[in-house]
Amino acid sequence: MIIRSAILDLVNNFSFYFQNKIEKFTGNSFLLGKIDDIVLILVGITLLCSTFMQSEQIGMLAILVIVLSILKLFIKKNTKVMLTGFDAAILVYFLICFISTVNSTLVSQSVHGFLKTVIYIFYYFSVVNYFQRNQSKIKYILLLVSGLCFVEGIIAIYQNFAGVEQISTWQDSRYINPEDAIARAYGTLKPYNPNLLGGFFIVGIPFIISSVAISLVDKNYKALCFTLLSFFVSTFAVFATGCRGAYLGLAAIIAGMIFVVTVIINSDFKFSVRLKSIWHKVIAAIISMFVLVLIAVPKITKRIFSIFLLRGDSSTSFRMNVYHSSIQMFCDNWFLGIGAGNQTFREIYGLYMITGFDALSTYSVPLEIAVEAGIFALLAFAIFIGWFLWDSYSFIRSENCTNCLSDKAIVCGSILVVLGVMMHGMFDTIYFRPQVQFLFWTMIAMSSAVVHKKMIENIEV
Repeated sequence: MIIRSAILDLVNNFSFYFQNKIEKFTGNSFLLGKIDDIVLILVGITLLCSTFMQSEQIGMLAILVIVLSILKLFIKKNTKVMLTGFDAAILVYFLICFISTVNSTLVSQSVHGFLKTVIYIFYYFSVVNYFQRNQSKIKYILLLVSGLCFVEGIIAIYQNFAGVEQISTWQDSRYINPEDAIARAYGTLKPYNPNLLGGFFIVGIPFIISSVAISLVDKNYKALCFTLLSFFVSTFAVFATGCRGAYLGLAAIIAGMIFVVTVIINSDFKFSVRLKSIWHKVIAAIISMFVLVLIAVPKITKRIFSIFLLRGDSSTSFRMNVYHSSIQMFCDNWFLGIGAGNQTFREIYGLYMITGFDALSTYSVPLEIAVEAGIFALLAFAIFIGWFLWDSYSFIRSENCTNCLSDKAIVCGSILVVLGVMMHGMFDTIYFRPQVQFLFWTMIAMSSAVVHKKMIENIEV
């Protein structure tokens, strides 16, 4: 659904006015004429640099994407702002976060945290604006992320086999033999943290799956071989991180992949008995592969089973204490929350924390949103997620879609991103890191452009 409103019409009429006024000055400019290409390059650089730069530096690159996108709105002919239904939910969430920030008892600290949200949301709208007119470029972003995951996967596997020195206490070894402890890989992402690397793979693997599907549809066998290799390397690297939340996220991605591919086969190839038979064998092979890993690698099996030790595992017990304190914080600030950011959280959390269990966040995305911005922000975010998933599901199950398997592959990737990241986010807040956020919003933007392609074309006509 494309939203129509007087405010949007006013913004677009204002931008059209400037576009017409300065067209004669910008028409012969090489750089301004290539502004779309520059935006794409900057998006790629942002994603590339997120694998080794600090958060502040990644944010500056994203700001360049935002600034150029705003500039494009006033200089590139026929560029306009278009909002979808779930975009409206994002804006409501953003507005509630703003109100929460200005009403916080720690305004200065909260403003610092809110500025990150501003960058993430404006980055999303900048990228979706680009891909609404440049959907042919999506496959290049998918291949780029596949390459980044492949490189990080190789590094993670090397770190796992070579054995890396733990930077902090990452694994409770009281109930396992020292030789059964996983050498938890952390890659090159900064700050070095195996949970961050696990979150990076969880948001990156759906990009790879989409790229595999598009390569198969296009019969580009070189790209197919590379993306398949990247998928296996990245999947193995998830286990090398030892991140249990990432394990759960990976399980959600694999289960989601089986579901969405089955939906597409039943809608686009409903009469192909041979294809359905092949797919059933692929499902059996996937399940067998993961069962084999659990049987053959006891380190991973014990790491997974540690999830169910609850108070018997120091990491899980720590999180349970943080959850208890954070829920109390939410109950006392349920309407508008305490304000955004780690600084605000740490100041207020000190009033609720159990002695000896300091924390930078709630270790749960839904709880973090509720604590920072209140119940209505959590509701708006949940509506966005639900609306996006429903629109995406409706798109992939549509039968009257001619030659759009590649489009469905992109949308399937976005569904898997949401499922994986939200599953991981139930038990960690790595989602709020820029390395995850920019990948997440890039995929949502690409999918939104594809899902609403026909509506956008009808409006432009």
